[in-house]
Amino acid sequence: MFQDAVRIPIGGWAEGRLRKLGKNDLTRSKPATGSGMRRNISNWAGRKTVYPTNVLHLAAECSNRGHSAVFLESLPEWFIKLFTAAGDMVLDPFMGSRTTVLVAGRMGRRSIGIEISKDYWDQVREKLRKQNTMLDLQPKPGKDSK
Repeated sequence: MFQDAVRIPIGGWAEGRLRKLGKNDLTRSKPATGSGMRRNISNWAGRKTVYPTNVLHLAAECSNRGHSAVFLESLPEWFIKLFTAAGDMVLDPFMGSRTTVLVAGRMGRRSIGIEISKDYWDQVREKLRKQNTMLDLQPKPGKDSK
């Protein structure tokens, strides 16, 4: 994992909050909220970036149409940053509208996309042909093949 690749800015709260550290901020103490989560606020001092939470906050719209399960480029981009380095291979076993494959290429990764639906396969092939993108298309006969 390349966790440093997905760090985010610590946020404006830290500057003021870390200037006024109290006794409970210097040890791993119980919070007043009663949540049971212990923390040491002083660990945040001097940091500019932190690891993100376990919830991704991404916009809910994208311009890619023509597929029932379209998602934003920022979704595969985040995971590609976290789990691969430039030149690594990204496998998309359900290529659909090709979002992951395109993002991987833009980020300097190699990729393999697999798609069982001939209709989606044809859409991807046409889009990539129009973009003059090099593609090794090797369709394999399947239940959706014509």
